[in-house]
Amino acid sequence: MQGFAILPGLRFMWKDREFLVRKNLLHDEIEVTNLSYNLVEIYSVNELLEAWNEEQLIVKRDYSVKEAEVTQHDVDMYSNDEWNVINKRYRILEPILQGEVKPKDYVGYINSLPGDLRTFVSSVSTLYRWKRRWDETHDKRSLLPRDNLKGSKTFKIPIEIQLIIERLLNKYDKEGLDVSNRRIHMEMKEELKKLNETRPEDGKITPCGKATTNRVIQHLRKTYLKDRARHGTVQANLNKYGSTAEVYVERPLQRVEIDWTPLDLFVVDTLNSKKERFHLIHAVDKATGYGLGYELWLGEPNAKAIKQCLLHAMLPKTHIRTLYPRLQHDWTAYGKPEVIVVDNAKVNDAADLEEFFGLIGIEVQFCPVKAGHQKGTIERMFRTMNEKIFHSIPGTSFSDPKMRSLYDSTGKACLTLKALHEIIHITMVDLIANDYSLSRGGTPAFLWEQGLKDCRVHRTLPMQKKDLIMLLSTGIEYRNITNKGIELEGQFFQSTDLMLLLDQMKRKKRDTSVRIRFNPSDMRTIYVFNEESDQYLEAKPVRNSLRKKHIDENHPVHWAQLKYHCHRKNKEYNEFDTTHLVYAYQNVEAIVQNSRKEISQLEKLPDDQRAVEHYKHLSSIQLLHEAQIAPEKLETLKFLGEISPIVEVQSIRTAKRGNGNLKSNDTISQNFASLAVTEVIKATTDLPPLLFEDELDDDWGVTFR
Repeated sequence: MQGFAILPGLRFMWKDREFLVRKNLLHDEIEVTNLSYNLVEIYSVNELLEAWNEEQLIVKRDYSVKEAEVTQHDVDMYSNDEWNVINKRYRILEPILQGEVKPKDYVGYINSLPGDLRTFVSSVSTLYRWKRRWDETHDKRSLLPRDNLKGSKTFKIPIEIQLIIERLLNKYDKEGLDVSNRRIHMEMKEELKKLNETRPEDGKITPCGKATTNRVIQHLRKTYLKDRARHGTVQANLNKYGSTAEVYVERPLQRVEIDWTPLDLFVVDTLNSKKERFHLIHAVDKATGYGLGYELWLGEPNAKAIKQCLLHAMLPKTHIRTLYPRLQHDWTAYGKPEVIVVDNAKVNDAADLEEFFGLIGIEVQFCPVKAGHQKGTIERMFRTMNEKIFHSIPGTSFSDPKMRSLYDSTGKACLTLKALHEIIHITMVDLIANDYSLSRGGTPAFLWEQGLKDCRVHRTLPMQKKDLIMLLSTGIEYRNITNKGIELEGQFFQSTDLMLLLDQMKRKKRDTSVRIRFNPSDMRTIYVFNEESDQYLEAKPVRNSLRKKHIDENHPVHWAQLKYHCHRKNKEYNEFDTTHLVYAYQNVEAIVQNSRKEISQLEKLPDDQRAVEHYKHLSSIQLLHEAQIAPEKLETLKFLGEISPIVEVQSIRTAKRGNGNLKSNDTISQNFASLAVTEVIKATTDLPPLLFEDELDDDWGVTFR
């Protein structure tokens, strides 16, 4: 893993300006030269660390050999063959790194290599190249061959051909048309033929082949143009952007002890009020007794818990005073340890643990059986925390059943997980790190700062924060990319780079499933692996999505929070009473069956009777329509009655023309029966035609036989 230290000569970009570190001053201050304005400025180390932690400070790499870059952060993604190559190359290089082989002896050293190693070295230049990579990265992974960097990354065709293909693509894509690559190739050749007519013989352009044309089209095609023509600007934008003896150490970080223990304290689950007991994984600096980091783990710890603890230990903790205002001191511990010491528990004896930390230059030591004294600092730390704080909080389980006796630990538990985290910070920072230690002759915090200065310990950090998170984070999932982004536990994550990756996958007709890495302790950023560039892309929660769940974005978002909200929504959905929905579907089916029967009956009637039945339906539909748009009540429609025979309709019209008033005709009025509006609405297929006063003069185009 490539890293840096804040030392004279370091160049970095910050606030869109370039700086050069001149010298380290007292009181943790750094004198730098502002190269953009040729000014000398002074900043505190904490300011620079905070800017790096927020990914605003970008360190300039002092080399340009891309073959030495380590781009693949996932250790478990290397194959056995790749590990074999890495390990054998390191075996060849190790004597050179230790100074056992001098440059003048490289030729003899190569010839003396055994057969299984000799094939890896083709010349002396190979050794120099490997050594340069190691000096630049101090990472075994840099020794892996980078075949993906070989060959040209640009098209070896004339620019005229590229311009013709691009113009043809834009022409058809703007119209939303699908044109085959073969047609593009033929039209390109035809245009080149016309172009060559005006060129001299030695300047004629030879068209490229079909395979090259396909690659150029795949590279130049702009999906946005076609989407905009087919689906509109809104959908196109959505597709593009997306919704024993004392161990002696001399300096800080020389030896770090890591261990875990069940907390002597029960915690109340805020979701179901269950009483839970967490394991505390803790890392302590041997030289100063300063706690470097911790991790709370529900259930039996495993190698993932160790990695999470070390991740917290190595990262700067610049925001804890903001998260926990009751803290009185800063937690200044961070940096990569030289050696970590763990016991011989099965969880620590994982097959890949030693190899994993060896990749980044951390030596792992396993204590022999019954040799707890070799990590006495961490054992004493657990005892101190129990005695100082945990045994004094309601809900403690004490250290053994005799001490607990009849004390109801679970019944008196009153601490939430959030409160426990704050108490642990106060315990480690205020009560232990800044409390005088008689055996050490000072406070751990003072000894830490003094040791860094006296021993000139330069704490290194990776070039980017995500490099460390990628290496040590334990969250791994596989998901498909959609227009909404990537979904994890009901939460969507989105970014511009993610949408570009989706568009690239669609153009190449690849599966949209991707590998995701994340830190379960902080889900505000996830990382998506791009197989084309062998790099991880960042994605963040969709804007305002966390606010809708009442989650504070300023605090780390734990995986359990998202899982809880997703579980709650699914539970509400599954428990929703759907009885009325079933009845609604049944009603629709009944209407369909009745309509089918009605059509079957109508098909058996003569044409004149079918016409009568047809206008019965029209009258019913018109009444329902008038009832919906009536300005006041339904009674504003004046109902006159019903007519059965067709002759009566004609007699009504004749009487109205002769008398001018339909109501005065007693003979016709006796033929009407008063019907309630509700009866008309409820009428079935036997509903007689309805007659309204304002319809008597209208000719509906009915031809009576």
